[in-house]
Amino acid sequence: MRTRHANTPRPSKAPAGIPDQPVAEVHESSRMATSKSDAEKREAMIRIVAYTFYERRGFISGHELEDWLEAEMEVDRQSAAAPKPTDAK
Repeated sequence: MRTRHANTPRPSKAPAGIPDQPVAEVHESSRMATSKSDAEKREAMIRIVAYTFYERRGFISGHELEDWLEAEMEVDRQSAAAPKPTDAK
């Protein structure tokens, strides 16, 4: 479910605490955090991805639920596509 503003260029600076990198790179970096539970990691990723959708729209409010749901789908899609670690015995 893409919005009509999805192709709007992103501003060059992200607010503090929000990485200014593609979603796939953010997803990769989330795997390195080991102190959080899987549910906490997933929610943090959804927040970051939803914010990037908001940012790409030009910070126009009113689409929070749409951004969140689309971010959930994107994070889940990337998690499913990511290679699973194999059990080394």
